[in-house]
Amino acid sequence: MFNRKRSREIEEFAIALARDIAERCPPGEANDGEHISMRLARAIDEVCGRAVAYKREQGLGIYGKAKLGTAFKLELKETGYPDDFAGSLTRQLLFKMSAR
Repeated sequence: MFNRKRSREIEEFAIALARDIAERCPPGEANDGEHISMRLARAIDEVCGRAVAYKREQGLGIYGKAKLGTAFKLELKETGYPDDFAGSLTRQLLFKMSAR
């Protein structure tokens, strides 16, 4: 059903996505008042695009997407983003990955 090697590859990809966001827009610079910064918005769009392409290339099913989402969210939290922000961004990522 789901092997450890593939699971680790999905985790590594998710961590790379979260780190890309953090490098481009560190947690302290993410919010501009009540709005996210333009730099963060561009990073989110690009990361979502990469995740959608990865899902297609790898043929991720529900478990693969769940694994990716969990690893992505945990890495965002460890990087210093607030829990609500990490959850919201993860939901957005998974929504884009689930759309046809």
